[in-house]
Amino acid sequence: MSAPPTELGERYPVLRLGWADEDAVALRQLPITLSVVIAAVALWWMVEPARPALLVAAVVLSAGVLVVAALGRWETWPVSWRFACSLAQMLAIALLDAGAGLPAATLDILLVLPLASLALRLGSVGPTIGLAGAAVVLLVPVVADIGRVQPVLHAVVTFLILATLALGIHGIVTLARGQAVQLAHARDDLVATAERLRDSRDTLAGILAAATEQAFLATDVAGRVVSANTGAERILGLGASTLVGRDVVGLLGAEPAATSGGGAPDGAAPPVLATTVGAAVHGGTEVHERDYTLPDGARRRLEVVVTRRPALAGAAPELPAGYLFVATDITRRYESEQEQDAFIGLVSHELRTPLASILGYVELLGMRPEALDDEQQRYLQVVGRNAHQLQTLVEDLLTSAQVVSGAFSLLPTELDVVRVVRDVVVADRPVADQAEVEIVADGDPEVPLRSDARRLGQVVENLLTNAVKHSPPGSQVRVSVTREHDDGPTRRARVRVVDHGTGIPADELAHLTERFYRTRDTVRRRVRGVGLGLSLVQTVVDEHGGSLTIASEPGRGTQVDVLLPDLPPGPDAP
Repeated sequence: MSAPPTELGERYPVLRLGWADEDAVALRQLPITLSVVIAAVALWWMVEPARPALLVAAVVLSAGVLVVAALGRWETWPVSWRFACSLAQMLAIALLDAGAGLPAATLDILLVLPLASLALRLGSVGPTIGLAGAAVVLLVPVVADIGRVQPVLHAVVTFLILATLALGIHGIVTLARGQAVQLAHARDDLVATAERLRDSRDTLAGILAAATEQAFLATDVAGRVVSANTGAERILGLGASTLVGRDVVGLLGAEPAATSGGGAPDGAAPPVLATTVGAAVHGGTEVHERDYTLPDGARRRLEVVVTRRPALAGAAPELPAGYLFVATDITRRYESEQEQDAFIGLVSHELRTPLASILGYVELLGMRPEALDDEQQRYLQVVGRNAHQLQTLVEDLLTSAQVVSGAFSLLPTELDVVRVVRDVVVADRPVADQAEVEIVADGDPEVPLRSDARRLGQVVENLLTNAVKHSPPGSQVRVSVTREHDDGPTRRARVRVVDHGTGIPADELAHLTERFYRTRDTVRRRVRGVGLGLSLVQTVVDEHGGSLTIASEPGRGTQVDVLLPDLPPGPDAP
């Protein structure tokens, strides 16, 4: 339902253009009245009018319409009364024509003015009434037979011309008004959007100013700082005036301690900035840690997140496109983790000696079965199994501490992956038998590889231990070793472990290789473990340059694929 004309004029001031405005009643009648008066005066002085009284009546009627249009209370009168003004003007033009008594239709052209006034109104009522009134005026000479030459032909031709003009004017004005309304809506939407944008920017500016626990550094594409918040001043120990204009690589100092990004940046970032922004240059997110030295010599550990930042225009200050660096002070957390890892390493190292002694005596006792009865032998087996499990845990803890401290390394030697896997299967079979889980080994008879036998054994041990832990009694765990054939000189071995256990939800798969991560099902069922196994497997795989793939579905089991290429030969290799 369209709004009334008066409401349109109030709602959209752009429509209040005088002649085109719905409320400009007097302005619409003014040119018609002037035309009638001028035509009457011209007729009076140039020709002898046939009926002078009709000329006077035409002028009085047209002037009266103008007075009523100028003084009328159109805001309270019905809209239909506005049509009466233009119809009254048509009547004045008819009186003027009849009063002149000319044999040719000279004054009918004045009908264009009131007809145009009606055609300018919204809807189809105005043009319809206007054409009906013009038709009546044109038919008067035909009906009255006032001696007009070819009155019927003149009426038809004139009406066609007037109809074409009226409909054209109405169509153009309707289109213009529709476009004006659309522009008004677009302007209102733009104003509202601009207001929301200003509010958002003010809110964001307030948040950045209040975020004193994070340092926000906005840079251009060359890595030069263009904006810094209060948190950056506190964390980096420099004022905003000093930070702005500095090169971010030189400002943050050392190269990243650990990088999560992928791929070398292209030409969008300078080579010096490439390592720092990493994946951010392609629209990704780069996360790394680095050490930072304050102006007073104190050191801090910072976690830096780098993202791509579009240009900020239309606000003060305007910022060019570039990167956003968000740095968080993690010094306390880093020191705590270092202390924890040092403690784990110390405890693990100290536990290895007594464990080696325990396992040695267990083996010695096992070499003399005749000295023990059946019950004592069962006790000895229990002690051996638990000592081996404790040894595996200690090895995992020690390896984890070595990874964090950077002391982790592999010793490449030529080995047979099948033999390593079989040794682990033999060692784990007693635990699997106790859990009523069958371990089946298959695959190629021999798979040579250059690797670290002890670390490779840890990988297989952790995979089998996890599979047995999460398998129900009576099920089967299958481990297979196959040689991956390709055309390159590097050999590759695939170790696959498949179980039919509880499975892992999809939202937890990405976290399985995190240190100390345990699934919800593991915690719920109180399965033993500390959550280091798969993180160590990932570390060994990464050192090889291989891949770790885990596919699982709750209730249907898990399949783990480890693809290991040859390690590079050691420094002493021939």
